[in-house]
Amino acid sequence: MPFITDRYHDQNRNRQPAAPAAAPAPSTPDTPDALAQHLRSRVLGQDPAIDAVVRAITLARAGATEPDRPPATVLLLGPTGVGKTELVRQVAAALRAGPDDLCRVDMNSLAQEHYAASFNGAPPGYAGSKEAFTVFDRSTVEGDPYTPGIVLFDEVEKAHPTVLRALLGVLDNGILRLANGQEKISFRNSFVFLTSNLGSKELARRRGSRWRTLLDRSHTRRTVVDKALQSFFDPEFLNRIDETVIFDELDRTTVEQVARLETDLLRTRLRRRGVDLQVADSAVHLLANEGFDPVYGARGLRRTLRTHLAAPVAAEIMRVRPTGTAPLRITATASAGTIRATATDPES
Repeated sequence: MPFITDRYHDQNRNRQPAAPAAAPAPSTPDTPDALAQHLRSRVLGQDPAIDAVVRAITLARAGATEPDRPPATVLLLGPTGVGKTELVRQVAAALRAGPDDLCRVDMNSLAQEHYAASFNGAPPGYAGSKEAFTVFDRSTVEGDPYTPGIVLFDEVEKAHPTVLRALLGVLDNGILRLANGQEKISFRNSFVFLTSNLGSKELARRRGSRWRTLLDRSHTRRTVVDKALQSFFDPEFLNRIDETVIFDELDRTTVEQVARLETDLLRTRLRRRGVDLQVADSAVHLLANEGFDPVYGARGLRRTLRTHLAAPVAAEIMRVRPTGTAPLRITATASAGTIRATATDPES
C-alpha cells in the first residue's frame, strides 16, 4: 500500500535512531570485600556467617558452581533474633532492588502434608490443576542475566516433611516442573537460603547450667546442632545443602552495637518528620541492659526500644508539636532507670 508506506517514511524521516541499549550496571557492591562490609554494617556480631554467605556468592559470581543446580544453597541455623532472615534481606538489598526484593516462603504456613501442592500446583483432577498456581514468584526466582534471583525458605523446620521432600528436585537440578506438565520454574540463577532454629532449645537449656563452660571449651555447640539436623531432616535433603552456617548468640557487646544501630534507624525515621533526635550514651546503655536477652535476641531489644525510647519521644513530640512539621529537637537521656525525652530549641 504505497500511501501508507509514504506516510510512514514521512513521519520517521527526522526521527533520530535509537541508541543501542546498554547493559545494566553491575550490582553494587561488586567485590567480595565490599559485599562483606555492607552485610557487617547491618548484621552485627555474625562475621563467620557473613563470610560463609559471601564465599557462596563469590563462587557463583566467578562461575565456579555447577550450571545445572542453584548457584548456592545455604542453610542458616541459630536461635531467634540473631539476624538470619535479616542477613538474607541485606543480601537482596545488595544484589537486587531492595531488602524485600526476594521470594520469601514462610514454611510455618505449610505445616500440613497437602501443602506440598503449593510448590508445583494442584495435581491433575483437583481444582486449580490447570492454572499452575504456585507460591513462587517466577520473576523473583529466575532473575535475569544481570540480576540473580533470591529465594528464602524461612523457618524450614516448621513445614511438614512431605513439603520438604518436594524441594529435593529443586535443590538437586534447579528445576521445578509444575503439576500441569507444561510449565517449569528455573532456580539455576537463584540463591536459595533456608533458615532454622533447630538445636536452639537444647542450647538454651544448657545455657544457664554448668554445661555452658563445657559447651564453649569442647565446641560441642556444633555437635548439638548437627545432631538436631540429622534427627529432623532426611539424609538426602542434607546432602543437597552446599553450606550450613551456625549463627552465634548475641553477647552484651553486640547488643549495645545493635542498640546504637536501632536508635540510628529511629533517628532517620523521625528526621523525615522534621525531628532531630539526640540520644545520650546513657540511654543507649539502658536500652542494651534492659533489652539483652539471649533467648529472644534482637527482637527483644526492639521491643525495649519501642517502649522505653520511642514511646516517650513520641509523647514529647505530640505535646510540643501536635500538628505541622516545624523543626523540632528532642534529647533523650536516661535517669533512675528510665528514659526521658525533652524538647529543646533546634537553633541552640
